[in-house]
Formats: sequence, structure tokens, C-alpha cells
Amino acid sequence: MLIINNADVQKILDMNVCLEALDGVFQELAKGEAVSMGRIDLYVPSQRSDNPFYRWSVMSGGSRKDHLVCTRMMSDVVAWTRSYGHMREDKYAREPGTYCGFMLLFSTEDAQPLAIINDGVLQHLRVGGGAGLGVKYLARQDSETVGMIGSGGMARTYLAAICAVRKIRHVKVYSPNRGNVLAFAEDMRRRHDLEVQPVQSARESVRGVDIAAACTSTAEPVFFTEWLEPGMHFTNVTSSEIEPSLVDTVDIAIRAGQLTERLAVMRPHHTNGRSGFLGYVAGRPEERALVPNLNLPDAIVGLPSLVDLLTGRVSGRTSDHQVTFFLNAGEIGAQFAALAAIVYRGALDRGLGKEFPTEYFLENIRD
Repeated sequence: MLIINNADVQKILDMNVCLEALDGVFQELAKGEAVSMGRIDLYVPSQRSDNPFYRWSVMSGGSRKDHLVCTRMMSDVVAWTRSYGHMREDKYAREPGTYCGFMLLFSTEDAQPLAIINDGVLQHLRVGGGAGLGVKYLARQDSETVGMIGSGGMARTYLAAICAVRKIRHVKVYSPNRGNVLAFAEDMRRRHDLEVQPVQSARESVRGVDIAAACTSTAEPVFFTEWLEPGMHFTNVTSSEIEPSLVDTVDIAIRAGQLTERLAVMRPHHTNGRSGFLGYVAGRPEERALVPNLNLPDAIVGLPSLVDLLTGRVSGRTSDHQVTFFLNAGEIGAQFAALAAIVYRGALDRGLGKEFPTEYFLENIRD
């Protein structure tokens, strides 16, 4: 069994490899050759004043082609605070600045565990790559300008993915943290040989652009329906970044994949989650009330998926004047499985990772 860290992942994965793998697994999903289990969150009061809840998250997927199944898990203490006028989620493991997230990879041939992989680098590439697929299939072919709301890690991978599928020449970017914006602009100019213009507002960042992207950790809208323009393609990270009316305003709206539509049984300790995540919440009523209950609007739940687009069940862009929207959420487990397979095989080929006795994870007692 291999232990593969983020430094090893970075030697194997880049955005072009990521895009090819994600495109491939969506083609598999369209044929019924891959399967995905959506994210499920479990919340338990943490007894901490700064981060009042512990959250454990899990999502899984598997592929016939790769002969693998992958489960990704995260362990965080979380809080929801107001910063720069918006509610946002803060999280860490052990102490601020450290995080706990990894993937477990299993063989579908003999069921033994194969690898434990840190999820940080892979997760950023996965999310950015998902947005890139939306641009590939929905944005105008002649798109040259991008407007970014957000200047963190996700904004960097979103822009890398967009540049991989369209010939981008100019970017406008806004974030309430001016230092982050300036660092982002300098980094992206150097990395992608682009004109990157820091601007003073979210509205200005997306005015007059071909492709707009919201890449934030906010739990409230940062992009508004009236900002849409003819021919624009818009994408985001979570459904909380937009107004629900946006999906009824655009000409074409596609989600990456299936979302948790509704809870089958409403129990005292249940809550709906953001972007279709299913949440189970423990605690007293006043404690559970601290967890944002971001119920997905019917319009978002009912969106066709990228698989629907690939199989021809719905049509994509047919005119340069159409406004398109790609909700970059859904089919998370299958995406992790596709990228983890590449990382695992790349590590084997290159002699990367640390070997760990597989026997530690096997037993002779039937469960």
C-alpha cells in the first residue's frame, strides 16, 4: 500500500492531465461504466468557542475502466463568520492553517486497499478542472476575457482550467482582500502570460467579459442575476454564491452532476446542505441552528447534468448570443476516483510515495 503526499501528487498531475481525466470519467458516467456517491457531512458539537462544530465529510466513486473505487474523507472543525460583509466558512484540523483530507483507494479486482493520498493539490485541480469542462462545452469558442470574483487557491485553478480550453488574453479580478488580489494578479500574469487587471468591485470584475467565475468560500450570493450579459458564460464553486433566479434567467443551465435532491425523511438531526451535500447534525436545537441550512432551490435541483449534455438528452450552446451557466457541483466521487487512479499509477511508475504494509488493513475476522 502506498502513502502519497501532496508533493508527489504535484509531480504527477497538471491541469491538462486533470481535464482529460475528468472528461473521460464523465464519458464513462454517460455510458453507465462509472458511478458516483455524493458528499455526505456529519456534524457533532466540538465544545470549542471559536469553531463550534466538528464536521466529517465523505464522498465516493468508482470506474470499471480503472478497476478502482475511491473514497475521499475530510475532518474539520468549522465555524461560520462574517468577513468583508459576507458570511463565510472557516475550518481547520488541529490548528488554523492545517487541514485533514485524504483519499482511500481500493481495487475492484480483489478488494484490497491500494493507497492513501493527500487531497489538497488534487482537490484544487479537480474543482478547477470541473469548471474548465463547463467552459469547454458551453462558453463561446472566441471567448478571450475572464472576470474573477475571488483571488484564492480555487481562483488560480479555475483560471488555469479556463486558459487550457480557451485562448484567454485579459482577466479582471476582484476580492475584498486587496493584498490577495495583487498577489493573484502578479502570479497569473507570470504563469499564464496574461493581462490581469485588479478592479475595485465584484460588479466591475464581470462587466463586459466573455466568461465570469465566482470562486469564493461565501455562504451568500456574490454574483447577481442582473449582471448577466448576452453571450456570457458564468460558472461558480457553490450554489450559495448565486441568486436562485439566475438559473431561470440564463438560456442554458447545466450542473456537473446529480445533486442530493431532497431528504427522504426529515428527522430532528437532519439538515440540507450547500451545493446538494446531505448533512446530519447532532446537538441541542440552539447548537444545530448555527449550521447554515442552505436548502437547494427547486430550479437548481432540476438542472440537467453534464451527462445529459454529453448524451444529447439536452442541447448546448447554439448561438453566440446565448447566456450559459455551469453549476460546478455534482458527481464528486467519480471525479476523485478518476484523478486518484492517475496519481496511483503515476506514483507506481515513478517510484513515488512511501510503502506501508497492506496487511495492517486486512484481517481474518469476517465483518
